[in-house]
Amino acid sequence: MEKQNGSTTFAKIINVLLTKLDRFIMKKFLGTFVFMLILLMSISIVFDLSEKLNELIENGAPWSEIIGIYYVNFFINHGVQFSYLLNFISVIWFTSKMAGNTEIVPILSAGVGFNRLLRPYLISAFILVFWALMMYNYVLPASNKARIEFEELYYRAKTSKQHEHIQISNTEIVYYESYDGIYHNITGLTYEKWAGDSLSYTLYARNAIGDSLSKEWILHDYEVRVFGSFNDRVYKKRETDTTLTFGILDLVFRSNVIEAMNNEELDEFIKSQEEKGSDSIPLYQIEKHKRWASPFAIVILTVIGLSVSSKKSRGGLGFNLALGLIICFLYIFAMQITTVAAINVGFTPALAVWLPNIIFAVIAFFLYRLAPK
Repeated sequence: MEKQNGSTTFAKIINVLLTKLDRFIMKKFLGTFVFMLILLMSISIVFDLSEKLNELIENGAPWSEIIGIYYVNFFINHGVQFSYLLNFISVIWFTSKMAGNTEIVPILSAGVGFNRLLRPYLISAFILVFWALMMYNYVLPASNKARIEFEELYYRAKTSKQHEHIQISNTEIVYYESYDGIYHNITGLTYEKWAGDSLSYTLYARNAIGDSLSKEWILHDYEVRVFGSFNDRVYKKRETDTTLTFGILDLVFRSNVIEAMNNEELDEFIKSQEEKGSDSIPLYQIEKHKRWASPFAIVILTVIGLSVSSKKSRGGLGFNLALGLIICFLYIFAMQITTVAAINVGFTPALAVWLPNIIFAVIAFFLYRLAPK
């Protein structure tokens, strides 16, 4: 009884805070977003499946895993990643239809100002922001991990690399001639350990096979040299099982693996890469900041979407959708430009991720000022 009374009280509070107009617009807003999400992700899945189906079947992927693991997580990943664009298209779609049906003009003519009309849009946008933040930071890493593991097992082309130098730590350096991703086999592995400016230890193996989940190795035709003050000690052996201070993933790293890390794991990974002096640190930092910047783009693009589509135009829905797609293209283009600048030019990663939001927030402000009041 108390639970029922509590639910009734909460419903009354919502009814007081949200008018009929608010509920009407929020229903259209969130309903259109869900419809667009299901529609566009379903189309994406169909195209993706048509491209990958033959290879998935050839590699023995069971249908239960194709649908239950890969495409469920494909839907989650792409739906969250492009939520701000789906939201933007949704706003333009249903607002243009309202304007075309002459529903916006009576609302404004009845004394409801544009600021008041904006309120249910912003409430809906912040609901989606909260949803996106939760998905980006708590759901998406685990989802991406399952999707990436499936791709590695049944689809993704195996990695091959040549002549790589990797700094494992401040005192450890690894070089190898080639890597075969099918068998995790490395040819010409050289491991060096330094003490200040002096080389203290080297290991060379003609072939080395590493376990993908641990730091265990099988070394063939290997030689260990320990440098001393007067004499060096040399050990040679045809084959041995051993554990080294690094694993195969330290030498052959796919950048998309960071998508499967939660925030704590990502922070630790960035710290370890900073200690190694990795050149890819900006890329990892961009992933970290994107998890917070992308959701807030929903609010900015919502204001732009309402501002450009609330006025009835001669071109109707088609014109507004075309304009919306152009704005989407410009936003994505701005993101790509700043990302490239952060990776290649030394632009600050945090600013690179947030700058498109800042630019389009300014655009949103001017479009808001020009919107029909």
